[in-house]
Amino acid sequence: MKILWIIPILFCITSEAQDSLRKVNIFAQDSKTVFIGELGQPLGSFLTVHGVVVDGPDKGYEDGPNLIVHKINDSATQVPIEIPLSPYFGSFGKGTIPSIKSGNSYRLRVYETGEFIGSPDGAFKEAGVVIQTTGFYFKNRLIVLAGEKTAPLEWHPVQFNGREALLDGIAENDNDTACIRGASWLLKLVNARKWTSTEIGKKAEVFGKIQGTRTKNLFYVMNGRCRLVRLEDQLGKQVSLRGMAISQNQYWWFNYRGTDIYVEKMEQLPGWSDENHYRPMEITGLLNQEKLPRLDQISLKDKPDLKMHYIIRNAKWTPVNELLEPEWFEFR
Repeated sequence: MKILWIIPILFCITSEAQDSLRKVNIFAQDSKTVFIGELGQPLGSFLTVHGVVVDGPDKGYEDGPNLIVHKINDSATQVPIEIPLSPYFGSFGKGTIPSIKSGNSYRLRVYETGEFIGSPDGAFKEAGVVIQTTGFYFKNRLIVLAGEKTAPLEWHPVQFNGREALLDGIAENDNDTACIRGASWLLKLVNARKWTSTEIGKKAEVFGKIQGTRTKNLFYVMNGRCRLVRLEDQLGKQVSLRGMAISQNQYWWFNYRGTDIYVEKMEQLPGWSDENHYRPMEITGLLNQEKLPRLDQISLKDKPDLKMHYIIRNAKWTPVNELLEPEWFEFR
């Protein structure tokens, strides 16, 4: 569900604590009332965005082309933002509006708008008609004015200089300092342990504040969170994986960047509840692999086939606020 922010107050519709809310007439806005969209700018602002187009879900109000935003004007972002696209006039591929194809990357000139959709709780009782719909909420979209197809945006430390980011490359050591090397840059991981001989040359990532240096394309990360990325490189080792818990018909599993993983006795972990469905979290434990019932068949009446699955044993879990785009993209 998207959120509509107002400066200096928050406008929301709720059945609880109505008396504690400051009510705003949306038809009587003044110069001090500004509606802020998901892109962090006032609704109706003209913006240039970079991102990749994906197909929205078949059900609901977000079908059709959606843009996963990687850059807003000149600022790169790894906060997961997925917004439906609509042409300003006609259809995509007409005039200055480019043809849109899922999987391609684009630079688009847009403005953000939206409307309230769905039905408030109890509407079907009042009308005496039951209609399948969503809850009553504000749904935003990007109106495309012009644009062009581009090469995919590659993450680079310079895009996040002075900010936190999650960046990946190849693990290597520079004397006693662990490093991650990208195609044209080098990150030195200050205060991190050196990579072991079995980790060197593997795909690795670090999350932390990026600090530039006087040397072009050389950057530091102080006290960053670093780890290997690929599951096959971590077999038989203690791992810390960030992903999403999923349940179906009382069966639970964990999705790490598009790969479904068993977690030993997941629903019995301390503090576990049904509310953990689709909850971002970090799972730690020992990563193994063995033949187990196929997770895509596990809730069927027939006995599921066996398949090689990753499984995390002796697991612990910790909730996280949200996944970053590199962690979330393959899952969505």
